[in-house]
Amino acid sequence: MAGTLTQEEINALLSTASTGQPESVEDEPTAVSPSTKHIRIYNFRHPDKFSKSHLSTMELIYEGFSRHLKTALFVYVRQSINFSLASVEQQSFEEYVESLPTPSSLITFKMKGLPGSAVLEISPELTFLILDRLLGGMGDQPTKVRDLTEIEQVIIRKVAERILMAFRMAWSEIHDVEPSIESLETNPQLLQVVPPNEIVAIATLEVRIGEATGAMSVCLPYLTLETIMPKLTRQVWFSAKFEHSSGDETENRKIRENINRVWLPVSIELGRAKISVKDLLQLKPGDSIQLDTPADHDVRVLVNGKIKFYAQPGVIGKRLAVKTTKVAT
Repeated sequence: MAGTLTQEEINALLSTASTGQPESVEDEPTAVSPSTKHIRIYNFRHPDKFSKSHLSTMELIYEGFSRHLKTALFVYVRQSINFSLASVEQQSFEEYVESLPTPSSLITFKMKGLPGSAVLEISPELTFLILDRLLGGMGDQPTKVRDLTEIEQVIIRKVAERILMAFRMAWSEIHDVEPSIESLETNPQLLQVVPPNEIVAIATLEVRIGEATGAMSVCLPYLTLETIMPKLTRQVWFSAKFEHSSGDETENRKIRENINRVWLPVSIELGRAKISVKDLLQLKPGDSIQLDTPADHDVRVLVNGKIKFYAQPGVIGKRLAVKTTKVAT
């Protein structure tokens, strides 16, 4: 009967089970040495959708994002702030959500021309560092993490707008994403951007403000980036970077030309004096007021109401004039 083992085959199996080594068969192909095998674990439930080239290009983009962020947020924190890219990797959205602390500042945003939504996550430590600086504190590390008040949520939303401005500038070499905020959540379990098993690209940045530290991450679903995936190559990025730098020079020149055409009020302050209201009311043509500036001292030149130069008064033809001597510090 087909499929029935012979006695010799049964004996061979029993011998193999007792020794743990199969008998050599001349017709079997030669086994490959373990040293020559290249085995890579592949999870079929979470297949890789971003290639190494895609992730490498995103690393370049997020390194630029770090530089833009430093400029964008320095005005807010009024203190030395540094961003460094920790990693760019792909994982399932479920794994990303499970890794987030509660509460977190989770800003969902859409990008013009791209489907779906993305997530900007600001860690609780960084959230309260920024809030402390903006509300007059020294930017100390928070001792207790709590839910944000409504006022604090409005402030963080404004900060997120500046962060997304830097995000747009960083991605401009690849695509003008033009992000716009949809909502602000604090509980990661309430995020419903994509299905749990969907693959997303996560960029994690480490942040240092003075001696305190925090973190920030950006989650971009594959479904959102799918239409611009062909652009996510180093060749396209470097080519766009070169064209962008050439355009920057032209734009900078135009900005300088426009600034040179700006009109500002300029006034000369010869000196100051204090008089009573009674003396002021009794002033008549021909009266003199003694100022606090000696005749041989420089007078102040004010631009838009602020002291910018010092100068010596004089006459050019029939016109009163001043000659600047030094710049005010």
